Amino acid sequence: MTRGKFEQMIQPIYISISNMLSGDIEGGKSAALRIVRECLENGLCDEELRGQLLSLIDNFLMFAKGERSYENLLNYLKSSFYTYRKDLHGLLLLLVREICDERAVGMMKKWASDREPSVRIGSIKCLLKLYEEGKLGLDQLEEFMTDPSPKVREALVSSLQRYCSTNKAEVRSFLSRMLAIERRSSIRTKIITALSETIEEKKHKEKRKGWIRRLFRGR
Repeated sequence: MTRGKFEQMIQPIYISISNMLSGDIEGGKSAALRIVRECLENGLCDEELRGQLLSLIDNFLMFAKGERSYENLLNYLKSSFYTYRKDLHGLLLLLVREICDERAVGMMKKWASDREPSVRIGSIKCLLKLYEEGKLGLDQLEEFMTDPSPKVREALVSSLQRYCSTNKAEVRSFLSRMLAIERRSSIRTKIITALSETIEEKKHKEKRKGWIRRLFRGR
């Protein structure tokens, strides 16, 4: 099995499951099962991975049909980070974010102190989605600044980087505070890059505004 090629299957499977959750239960199910079948036929999945994917699809199918509770599904996803192959962690993270809503806040607080780094990253993904929707503040993610795992801290910076382009002052402040305490050079570089992009974007906007003002003055 070629891991790099299997990663190409993650997005299509995620979209199929997302369609199931959006109401197209049979269509999403059929598409997901077809992708898993092709994955095995093309040598991108082995039997173990196929079985885990089928279990994942089945659990989301039960949830979509109302046969599994929200809390139960989140607990299933959490345990999957321990029992499923790491090849599936990217897909699991996408699905955690997909189903995340305000009902998950209490559980995400518990996930934040879980011993498995991928579970803590799942908490970051969910809490940031709720931040994006204006349902909680960025302060809810402060504990991840000093997470013992560089993998988790790097995921935090990568997830926040997308908000820098929106010129959010609170995100810049958050990253600046993280930079002051971060000691790992690769993560510091990532933070500095994110902050630099924000500054460059701001300069670009100011130049564009100046150009528009000059354009109208010339008329």
